[in-house]
Amino acid sequence: MRKFLCVFLGAAICTAALCGCGSAQNNGSDGASQNGAATADEPVTETTVSTTGNKLHITDNALGDIWITELEGVKRNSLSVENFTADQNYKYYSENGKPASEEGIDISSFSGDIEWDKVKASGIDFVMVRAGGRGYGEEGELYADERVLEYINAAHDAGLKVGCYFFSQATTNEEAIEEADYVKEILGDVTLEYPVAYDWEIIKDDSARTDTVSSTQATECARAFCTRIKELGYKPMIYSPSRELYFKYDLTRLADFDIWYCEYSNLPAFYYQFTMWQYSENGEVDGIEGAVDLNVCFTGISDYE
Repeated sequence: MRKFLCVFLGAAICTAALCGCGSAQNNGSDGASQNGAATADEPVTETTVSTTGNKLHITDNALGDIWITELEGVKRNSLSVENFTADQNYKYYSENGKPASEEGIDISSFSGDIEWDKVKASGIDFVMVRAGGRGYGEEGELYADERVLEYINAAHDAGLKVGCYFFSQATTNEEAIEEADYVKEILGDVTLEYPVAYDWEIIKDDSARTDTVSSTQATECARAFCTRIKELGYKPMIYSPSRELYFKYDLTRLADFDIWYCEYSNLPAFYYQFTMWQYSENGEVDGIEGAVDLNVCFTGISDYE
């Protein structure tokens, strides 16, 4: 994944509950009817975002001091900062004195050869593997990660839970659905315990086919991908740093889907709810040479049990 700086909130984060993301693959195919996502042949037009009207002041370490308008019907981040702990390796979350998180990494073929038994023994519970992506160029060629099945099978053999992510460059609903179908083609009959994440990012320091995609279209692409992934029997998730979550996506249209939030900091400060947090791009994990992304997934928390 490309790396971005994410936000800090000045306000304190309240105590409550958040979603667990160690969700097993399911066979449900009712995502379209439940989520109402646009399909490939529906026109995408600019929409009005539903808000409460409340203005929020946020200090963002990339954008500086900004104001946002609170969204209507989008759950707030209810994690308690007091419930986070860390050791020399990983971050953890607890609730009512009991563990309420699982620790994970995300990888691609760039991670090279991995000694999976050592990864498991180091305290890692899950791994998110890159399934593939779409190229930046106008042709938008789809590609599979050359080691995706190798990694998934080896991680499973070591006793790790596995999910995956797809680096999207979708510009239309049709392309987003095509990407979801391609993930299924790559995975075949592989079972996943963790979600399939949609990773659509604003590309910095390079030109990309998505540079002119509107916020409305970006949102509908995310809905279309996630709805199709759910139809295919997997749990969908949206990976994003704060910039896209605040200013590109209409989260009122994505409220049915879990968020995998990127912010490299000691504590997460995103205003809205998220279920997984990518907190470092410089992690060290036994069994992997070089830096690796570290994640914590919030599980066993009351609102979602």
